[in-house]
Amino acid sequence: MAAPMRLQTSVAVWNGIVFCTAVFLLDCLQMTKASIPQDVLTPYPHGFHGSPHSQRFVRDCQPVTYGNSTIQSHLSHGLGSAHITLPITTTKQFMDTALYFRTSFGHLTLVNNPLRTLSVLEPLDVGGCSLGLRVPVTRSATQKHCLVAMNAGFFNTHTGDCYGNVISDRRLVKNMHGVQNAHFGIRADGSLVFGYLSEHDVLDRENPFVQLVGGVGWLLRDGEKYVEESKKAECKNSEETGSVESFFNVVAARTAVGSDREGHVILAHVDGKSDSTGVSLDEFADLLKRNGIINAINLDGGGSSTYVINGTVVSYATDECEDRVFRCQRQVSTILCVHEPDCDPSDCSSHGECVMGECRCHGNWQSPKCDWLDCGPLNCSSNGVCTEAGCHCNTGYQPPDCSQLCGAGTHGQDCSSLCQCEHGGDCDPVTGACSCLPGYTGKHCQQICPLGYHGPECQETCKCEEESCVCHHITGLCMFDSNDTTYASLLKAGQCLADRAVNSQNLVPSKTFLQDPYAVGFVLATVIALVSLMCNITLLCYRCTCRVESRPVRVCPTVMSRKYQVIRQRDLELDETDESESSI
Repeated sequence: MAAPMRLQTSVAVWNGIVFCTAVFLLDCLQMTKASIPQDVLTPYPHGFHGSPHSQRFVRDCQPVTYGNSTIQSHLSHGLGSAHITLPITTTKQFMDTALYFRTSFGHLTLVNNPLRTLSVLEPLDVGGCSLGLRVPVTRSATQKHCLVAMNAGFFNTHTGDCYGNVISDRRLVKNMHGVQNAHFGIRADGSLVFGYLSEHDVLDRENPFVQLVGGVGWLLRDGEKYVEESKKAECKNSEETGSVESFFNVVAARTAVGSDREGHVILAHVDGKSDSTGVSLDEFADLLKRNGIINAINLDGGGSSTYVINGTVVSYATDECEDRVFRCQRQVSTILCVHEPDCDPSDCSSHGECVMGECRCHGNWQSPKCDWLDCGPLNCSSNGVCTEAGCHCNTGYQPPDCSQLCGAGTHGQDCSSLCQCEHGGDCDPVTGACSCLPGYTGKHCQQICPLGYHGPECQETCKCEEESCVCHHITGLCMFDSNDTTYASLLKAGQCLADRAVNSQNLVPSKTFLQDPYAVGFVLATVIALVSLMCNITLLCYRCTCRVESRPVRVCPTVMSRKYQVIRQRDLELDETDESESSI
């Protein structure tokens, strides 16, 4: 089984390699399938690029007006403001008729806030220069969705090697070790730099370059033409199509980058074809000066000149397509790209979207970098964790701010569980454990206290005498209404069970003395007999007395008693009469 599995795995890996290779080759074919270079305009012979002169030579050759400074610098537009001036770019198409017997056509684009909206990009993607890639401007412009893009630095037309110093978004791409060609760059403090740089300038860390690209030919310096001075600093011999004089003087398509006095960066392009239409560098400098540009350097031109607005080529291409019927844009090296301002960090910490240089953070992630969470004034009250969606409260606390425990009758996560407690018991907001009222017990307070117990947690013992077997499970009272508690049912059930037990075993229920009818009858009979005996004895005594006193007279005792009563009544009346007379 192991061998077939390894075979299947090997086949799958091989198929994957073949597929990836095919995709790579197809992509390479698509990148190279663009145009047949015809209008090649380079300032130096094949395999060589850059001025042969040293920094000292260039510095010593500067006009007295500029001292020995080889650069011109001024602050860019929009510094000190957190907001972007809209629109980011303003592009105008021009038709210049100031030239002798010729009319030039082209585009000028004014760029606001260039420190945040202008970038030097490598061909295709990061690392394109080291790979010697060449792709159309439209392809490279997709890296940052460029609003306006144009070709920039020179390159080896055979190997694709990038020429000049190149810094892209603070990243050093190419160091030419002090080559003395005109460069354009933007430093970290927002200053725009034009001119000839030493290697120390390029590698400066105190105020490093954010963007940097090289050209050939310094056209304007501080509002004045600088073509002739530039020619002396950068030239030695020839270009691929002739001498340096030809490179500067030939009429051709041109591209340049410059600035105005307000610090806007200006991208400039003139359509043309070498030795036919277009402008020379001297004419290009005049054209730029007429449009308010004060500093400018010349970039790669000729058939490389490509101007793209919103992904569409608006310049005239001079190279033939492979079908030799239509014209196609040339595959070039670095480009200048005007884009919406970047955010810091560019991906908004993966918790938001970059819109016009500001991170629109998701949920509770906070700007400016979307790298910290805030869930409101209480911020989860230290009883939960703030998440993108809101507070994730600890168990037992209520959303949304976790400031309160679960309300009565609820518990658990987000207080979503109902308490199971009966008889008015409450539950713990965290665990849900029931806390019973006095007189009840059980996991859910479903039971009353066992017989003989009462009170909180049924811990108190009933203290009842013989008159009651149980007490009230809540109050502990020994006397209570039989309808007042569940004990009434228990007592009735107990009586019923007792009666059944007595009947089943033929037992006689124990009764009190007064509950026994025979005993009561016996007592009554005894009492009656005693009363009768006493009456008889009394009568017997009276008879005996009567007989002794009545022998001489033989008068009935009843008659004698009546006479005695009459005589006694008379004596009492006489006594009352005497008392009344004596009182008179």
